[in-house]
Amino acid sequence: MNDMEVLPKVSIVVPLYNQERYFEVCLRSICNQSYKNIEIIVVNDGSSDNSPSIAKKYAQRDNRIIVIDKHNEGTAFARRDGYLKSSGEFIAFVDNDDLLPPNAIKNLLSHMLDKDVDLVLGSVVKKLGFIKKQVNNYYSFPYNKVIRQPELFEKYYIGFYSNSVFPVNIWSRLYRKSIVDLAYQKTELFSNKLQCMAGDEYFNVKLFPFIRAMYRTNDISYYYRYGGTVNGFNRFFPEVMVLSDIRFKLLNEYKCKGAEEYLFKEYVACFYYHAQQLLEYRQTDKNGVIEYFKDELKSRELVPAMIVYFTKSNDQSQGVKLILKHDYEGMFNYANRLMLEYKSSWKYKAKKCLNSIFNYTNDVIEFVQRLINTSEHY
Repeated sequence: MNDMEVLPKVSIVVPLYNQERYFEVCLRSICNQSYKNIEIIVVNDGSSDNSPSIAKKYAQRDNRIIVIDKHNEGTAFARRDGYLKSSGEFIAFVDNDDLLPPNAIKNLLSHMLDKDVDLVLGSVVKKLGFIKKQVNNYYSFPYNKVIRQPELFEKYYIGFYSNSVFPVNIWSRLYRKSIVDLAYQKTELFSNKLQCMAGDEYFNVKLFPFIRAMYRTNDISYYYRYGGTVNGFNRFFPEVMVLSDIRFKLLNEYKCKGAEEYLFKEYVACFYYHAQQLLEYRQTDKNGVIEYFKDELKSRELVPAMIVYFTKSNDQSQGVKLILKHDYEGMFNYANRLMLEYKSSWKYKAKKCLNSIFNYTNDVIEFVQRLINTSEHY
């Protein structure tokens, strides 16, 4: 299998936005894949730093690299534009600050062809400086077993409503492009409303009903770089709430009533978590948080059904009871207490410490990498 003409082509789409610090190492890891018949589509989403120059420098040296320049529309539409440009039989997505192990594409494609499936999930290692840890062993979707329809849908679609079945990220996996094409024709597969927090899950929850079969391998296929983006207030978190409405509609469309419980409980947790973030990072005051509560409960389509469910349910947490009573003062006090408890916890202190260590470690790694790059020829 040395003749690239007889090997299936794999398209790898990399949305790029202001990631000068990490992007070159990311791109290098893709170029150095042991499987050579790939095209690398870098979509420059209106970057204002030097990262597009890095992409173009590599493109001059490697004709497998295609660089698309566009105005900023966000990650979802950058992926869409990369997908529309792709010409491979299979497609993978890589975030611009992460890395691929050398055999990632080779292993994923081997399973795809051998098992005749439409989606292969690989395993992920989280990197913190030089520290590596495999992170997705706790999902219940079985390793090394092909799951086909109708079992795939009937048993596992609930995974988009309960976070313990399989990872919902768009990276660390390989898709059969003809299935993505079919889903793209039949449904809105990329949404500019969901750019960061929920864009991956939105794509997969829409794609899943079109998949004939999938397979999960414990081969390491992705290095997720922890802390590659800024840690702090997450302005994208409200996307998760928007996604809740989308999943609610799909839940009804596909008659997955058994998933309601998971969706409603997750929504309540997210409802209060965002309030905690608003308070922790002083994004607004008490009145602002109460307005957020009112707007959410008024505008979210799933809320009436959620109220009916929790009214009949015996499982009512304090947060749920406050929602049922429309006690906005109580909701604020509850969210504020949760925030204060979290800030005094060892987890919060450990996270701050780890972030400091990470930033220092990566400053050192970046310096070393620049020294290497100045003396290396690609």
